[in-house]
Amino acid sequence: MQLIAIVLALGLERLLGQVDWWGQPFLQQATVRGTRGLFPWKSLWRSPAVVPVLLIPPLGLVTAIENQIENPFVSLAWSALVLLLCLGPRDLADDINRLIAARAAGDEVTVANLSRALQRGPDPDPSHRSMVGALFIQSHERLFGILLWFFVLGPVGAVLYRVASRLPRVLHMEGETLGAQFADTLHGLLAWVPARITALLFGLAGSLDDALRSWVQLRGDPAFRLEAGWSRHTWAILAETAIGGLETDGDGGGPALPPTFEALLHEVQHLQTRALLILLAFFAFFATGAWVSGF
Repeated sequence: MQLIAIVLALGLERLLGQVDWWGQPFLQQATVRGTRGLFPWKSLWRSPAVVPVLLIPPLGLVTAIENQIENPFVSLAWSALVLLLCLGPRDLADDINRLIAARAAGDEVTVANLSRALQRGPDPDPSHRSMVGALFIQSHERLFGILLWFFVLGPVGAVLYRVASRLPRVLHMEGETLGAQFADTLHGLLAWVPARITALLFGLAGSLDDALRSWVQLRGDPAFRLEAGWSRHTWAILAETAIGGLETDGDGGGPALPPTFEALLHEVQHLQTRALLILLAFFAFFATGAWVSGF
């Protein structure tokens, strides 16, 4: 059922991506505004206690509704709906296509806005903050991380990662508080394994040798390991490994990236698509195995 729900949600996301208003974080904004209205104390929003205050209600609501559903078809529809709401907020390919179109039209304002939006989220070490690396991190945050948690825990897992991955941005608006630091730590813990699985998927979808070489080189860099914290190390591994997966044989026999920035962006989309197909194949394998063992 989970695999069918994933396919349904991905298909609906692609269709709804053509609608202008789709992908706006209405639920997140409404939840934060409502919580601020109920708990207006600044001390709470600066403390670690704000993380469970924002995290537990959506998890509890999804769990309560799921426990009331007995019909398998209703459960399937509910799972697909929750996953659909957790994906995004927009399909990465749509943002990349808009960026390419804006660059071709010379629309510098749109290019600047999209570039800033695509580099939001957890930042690796400054030496790894290229646009391409940021795109792969966004791909994990918008798609792969949520799918992996959904496959493990169902709708609750998708909501857990969706909310946890957005909390740091919300709480950092209060400054470098204990609450924001706790949100960063929770996000890093929940992403630690999925981000490495995503990095491996990008390697399998591209140049695996180059991807693994980039991973090993980064892990073996003593300067980076001393300067970067464990959470930043996660995002750097994802970015550098995925970029390594992009590399192809150059004219000189060595690895080379696509020749133009537009070609590079298109290859990012293709690599994400191939990685997604590989992940769905693994999901299908495990789902089939579970069905056979149950039979």
